Amino acid sequence: MSFEILAPRTPAVPVAGHVPHASTEIPPWIRDEILLDDEALGRELVHLTDWHTDRLFDWLRDHGAQLFINRLSRLVFDPERFADDAQEPMAAVGQGAVYTRTTSGEILRDLAEDDRARRLTELFEPYHAALSGLVGSQLGRFGRCTLVDCHSFASLPLPSEADQGRDRPDICIGTDPFHTPEGLATALERAFLAEGFDVRRDSPFSGCLVPLAYYRSDPRVSSVMIELRRGLYCDEATGERLPGFSDVRAALQRAVTASGLLG
Repeated sequence: MSFEILAPRTPAVPVAGHVPHASTEIPPWIRDEILLDDEALGRELVHLTDWHTDRLFDWLRDHGAQLFINRLSRLVFDPERFADDAQEPMAAVGQGAVYTRTTSGEILRDLAEDDRARRLTELFEPYHAALSGLVGSQLGRFGRCTLVDCHSFASLPLPSEADQGRDRPDICIGTDPFHTPEGLATALERAFLAEGFDVRRDSPFSGCLVPLAYYRSDPRVSSVMIELRRGLYCDEATGERLPGFSDVRAALQRAVTASGLLG
């Protein structure tokens, strides 16, 4: 199974955290198709992994939320992309649902179209079916669902990123005009500011994940992305936690709780 769904530790609320990019796991059969040597692959994993976001956000379960975690690296497949490269802006730099280029533009893998289609069928589609099922179960139980898209980002822009501005905030709140209530985005901004973070909305990244079955069609599904700058909590050259990791995690928990997102 490429993902894990963790149950809440307290009475359930209509909220689910989604952690898509925390893993460095690459199965042997995928490693065989990657053209980088081990050293170059290790560097790419350091750049692209949202280090420790599974731990940074696991407290959501203590507030009644489910947690949906991708247990494979985004270099295997990226669940945050559109499956159709024609719809996915990052496909232009070889980083659609199945990456073919590194952050610096090197060839990562050379896949025939039928091999790419197989990766989508075997990995991407079951993942999204399960995520859609989770949302559907919350709608059935509560009549609504809020997804929290849990990420981190590099302190300096990677070459493949669209936003090359070097002045990056501590926290980025990503929104969708259909699925993110204005009141929720504003409450999160205020709560993070109160904790002393520099906060921006939709910069350097924008948007938030909503399963395609509900995307821009079901107003009962809300979503918001929370991105932390990695330099706040880890050594960006290695991914190792900094001594202040627990303090950042606690401040994150206080801010999200104060925003009212969890009810």
